[in-house]
Amino acid sequence: MRHVTLKSADLELLLDPSFGGDILSIKTVANNQELLLKTPWADRAEEVISGDQTPFSLDPVAHWMEHYRGGWQLITPNAGHPREIHGAAVGFHGEAAISVWKVVESQASKIHIALELISIPVRIERVISLDKNEISITDEITNLSSLDLEFDYSSHPAFGGDLLDGEVSIETSATKFTLDDDTESAHGVAGSSHQWPLIKGENGKTLDVSKLPTNGTNLFVFGWLSEFDGPKWYRVTNKAKNLSFEMKWESEFLDFAWFWLEFNSSQGFPWFGRVRTFAIEPSSTQTSGKSRKSILKLTPHQSTQIKQRVTVTF
Repeated sequence: MRHVTLKSADLELLLDPSFGGDILSIKTVANNQELLLKTPWADRAEEVISGDQTPFSLDPVAHWMEHYRGGWQLITPNAGHPREIHGAAVGFHGEAAISVWKVVESQASKIHIALELISIPVRIERVISLDKNEISITDEITNLSSLDLEFDYSSHPAFGGDLLDGEVSIETSATKFTLDDDTESAHGVAGSSHQWPLIKGENGKTLDVSKLPTNGTNLFVFGWLSEFDGPKWYRVTNKAKNLSFEMKWESEFLDFAWFWLEFNSSQGFPWFGRVRTFAIEPSSTQTSGKSRKSILKLTPHQSTQIKQRVTVTF
């Protein structure tokens, strides 16, 4: 089974259990508006995944990017650059996003998929369901061993399509924004923290990252949100398109949200200035730096649930 389509009265979702369980597309039924990114090389990525095309690189980051079609991934047990986790050398963005998931049950508006990782002894049961204009995702994560485990979890929806066609605004219950420690920024000191949504640079200029510019403007920002005031949520709105994506999540382990904004800015591989996207990614860890440490810790045979609920308004 390759791609699976889930459909409600208001939404259509395209899923690929055969590679990462990726959510490749979220569209509104009424007017066919797309909310997620499709990379310029998505068709080639499909050929690489299917075995009809040979990957050009064994570099772990380039290899992952060559398979990257856009959409929405579950990133675990590692988020970001390759590192060792409990003795396993885990590649860029982990194992789950490149694995074949088992389809346990599939219905018109609901699917249950499962994956047992090999890099660490963890099983993930994922249920995705649609109801009118809402998407519910529940991940049950179980430690299958008699060991204490610490690992990363990140939910990685990359926005694009109609949602990013024009000016976009962002609202969130986060109160703090921190620039990535390991990434040079034109808008502030790497590793510096700011009160959301304003990033104050050394040059005295201030960038409001809650108001994203229209097409044709180059902009790059990478860091993380934290210190949420009450329930954790964010909303992305395109007023001109009358379209919004709101996510709420519940987990004691996801106290951060990675913020990655790539508006035709990065000139090197794989973007080459051709991609307009950004992502807000509920995560168990910061993006980088000396303080980077996942708060997702499971005791022997412990299970935990991570719940995400998306509301699409149009």
